[in-house]
Amino acid sequence: MAVKSRVPMQVAPEFEKRIKELQKKIMQKQGEVVSLRDLTEKVAKNQSFEDLENSLLNVGNVDIKVKMDRRGK
Repeated sequence: MAVKSRVPMQVAPEFEKRIKELQKKIMQKQGEVVSLRDLTEKVAKNQSFEDLENSLLNVGNVDIKVKMDRRGK
């Protein structure tokens, strides 16, 4: 099995805390050690993550400006 290279990633402290808590819960419940890399890979492939991604992309401020040309009237 090939060793995956480490890539540093900056995340919010709250997100890091919750991921590490999830990792501990998996260890306690299933008795297996899941690396943070594998855990985040599973999260990224989850359908709920895709829904979250879509909702974050659609939340932006949508300003539609329509200018009516009144010169011909």
